[in-house]
Amino acid sequence: MIDLPEPSLLVPVEATFWTPDGAVPETAELVVRGSPITAEKLLSHALRQAREYSYRGTNLASISGDVVLSDWPLDRILSSQLATYTRYATCVIPSLRGAGFGTLATGAPPHVDVVLPALDTLWAEQLAELLRPNELRNPFKSRR
Repeated sequence: MIDLPEPSLLVPVEATFWTPDGAVPETAELVVRGSPITAEKLLSHALRQAREYSYRGTNLASISGDVVLSDWPLDRILSSQLATYTRYATCVIPSLRGAGFGTLATGAPPHVDVVLPALDTLWAEQLAELLRPNELRNPFKSRR
């Protein structure tokens, strides 16, 4: 069993929504850093999030990413948000939701959280399987 802090002691993610109810546009495309996409990395990130944030009174097991929006096209995300990463991966929001994952618009646009239904290796592997086929080289990678 994974040791997690009491959710009431964590930062409620609801306070960080940049859309009403934290809704992510259905037509958006998720962009995450890659190199390589592994279930282990995803699970580790989700565990860190679950130890820091809560959602609806429970620990929030999630993966951070960005979404392509009209004022945040893919090129802008790659050249700013992901400029130090060699690779990135994408997935359309309907595919994530169809596979059982939730999405929340958190922080500042274009940031989102992909919510795992449970904090376990099976869900992390399923998310990795959705992302791996769409992993590409970032043409805007630069040193900072």
